[in-house]
Amino acid sequence: MALDSLSDEMSDFIDRFTDAWELMRGKRITGRVLGVLIITDEPSLTSADLVRLLDASPGTISTATRSLMGSGYITRLSVSHSRVAHFRAEEDVWGAFLSREKVGLQRMGEVLRTAMSTSVGSEPAPARRLRNGSRYMAWVDQFHHNLLDQWRTYRDQDEDTPPPAQLPDEMIAAIRQKSERSDRE
Repeated sequence: MALDSLSDEMSDFIDRFTDAWELMRGKRITGRVLGVLIITDEPSLTSADLVRLLDASPGTISTATRSLMGSGYITRLSVSHSRVAHFRAEEDVWGAFLSREKVGLQRMGEVLRTAMSTSVGSEPAPARRLRNGSRYMAWVDQFHHNLLDQWRTYRDQDEDTPPPAQLPDEMIAAIRQKSERSDRE
């Protein structure tokens, strides 16, 4: 049975979630779709459900669901005896975000490093910007090295376990080691 309508409490959550999503540079409609899929107790919702619940056009919902699937936030399901698309939020939306972010950082680092070896990349101003960008991507990648494992460990602990007050020792050591190598170069 599909969700007939959104309760006031659900609508409030979706509005607040969407506002926070936009602050994180997300598009409003993707925040609304993800918000609905996070807050619903239904095993999945169809595109038609999302159109109706969010009062949006089918094309807008299609674009939003494709974007969210591409980022790993939601999954498209095959449902027996149904020809329509069904969607659900990932159980660990934020772990999926972290995984995708790491891939994006590595890809951007590769693009910047490649550009540094071109004639345009050898000009002083672009070379500085490309080098800073490349080093930034490498620096952030060090944080991601063990971050997903650390997240999963913390996620699976008791609810009242506070988050770590500092980075784990192995992450700090890896960052220092990389920094010392960069200083020598």
